[in-house]
Amino acid sequence: MTIRLVLAWLHLLALAVGLGGVWSRARALDDSLRNPEDPRAIRRALVGDAWWGVAAVVWLATGLWRVFAGTEKAPSYYVASNMFAIKMGLFLVVVALEIWPSTTLMRWRRKKSQPDERTVGRIEIISYVQCALVIAMVLAAVSMARGVGERSAAPGAAPGVASDSANAAESLNASGSPRNASDSTEDEPPTPMPSGTEAVSQGDIDLLVREIAMPIEAIDPTTLHSNFDERRGGGLRQHQAFDIMAPRGTPIHSAASGRVLKLFHSVNGGLMVYAADSSERWILMYAHLDRYEPGLTDSTRLARGQIIGYVGSTGNASPNAPHLHFAIARSADVKRWSRGKAVDPWPILVGSRGARASP
Repeated sequence: MTIRLVLAWLHLLALAVGLGGVWSRARALDDSLRNPEDPRAIRRALVGDAWWGVAAVVWLATGLWRVFAGTEKAPSYYVASNMFAIKMGLFLVVVALEIWPSTTLMRWRRKKSQPDERTVGRIEIISYVQCALVIAMVLAAVSMARGVGERSAAPGAAPGVASDSANAAESLNASGSPRNASDSTEDEPPTPMPSGTEAVSQGDIDLLVREIAMPIEAIDPTTLHSNFDERRGGGLRQHQAFDIMAPRGTPIHSAASGRVLKLFHSVNGGLMVYAADSSERWILMYAHLDRYEPGLTDSTRLARGQIIGYVGSTGNASPNAPHLHFAIARSADVKRWSRGKAVDPWPILVGSRGARASP
């Protein structure tokens, strides 16, 4: 946590210092044009340029550290953000524009050349353009932090379920891994017909309450609270899932009997499991897994309580806050495993615990 805070502080401090440095360089060069006889104007420009250079190095170093060391988000989060791509594009333009001014100012420092009006004017204009580009980078960074430009859910996808999967990386499966005995096609129960509707009835809820159990066994759902309606992505979208905090590597159990629909890897959700309950009316989604249970594959038959994976922070979860992102959706047809009408898992889990505790 300390490294994370220090890096964020240095990154923002370097941004402020750098913007001030390049602005002061431009103003000093303007003063030099207005009063060519004042030698202090060029010296002020060189001082501003030095602060700009030091700040740029710190800004770049802390930024790369935060991206590739995963101190804020996993690298895949940045790679999948359109705003991050825009921010980096603007940064490259700033760097390209700086090549000629920096080499020219270096020659002035070493007395290898003298400032002339045309060169001073050009560097002044470039400095103002760089100020504008840096401000635009700040806007892109703020937009990225608030979820603007995320490549997430496809049109019509269920929030909390498909928002972590659509427009993501290719699906993963455990091909080549040993299959469980539960994978056998012998004596498998018949697959229920699709219900054809995402409408949630009280009977559907009652069925799920009887069938489901807490996916992390050691945690009592009554000690937690719902975060289904929380706003995420800077308030742009609803969470529509249930986050269960647990130490990295904690076993995740299948919340209901049924079958695996898809092992998936997405930029937002990381390692994910989509599963159907035994009635195949419900899709259960588990996200941010650290790893799968060996032998788990697409179509694996699941018993309630069977280990399917382990708590982690893959995807866009903070590395410092491993947790299980658990979502439930009513499905018209589980073949469309990334779609459905999301319902709040917390009251269902609480109701299930109460039902089991009753004599």
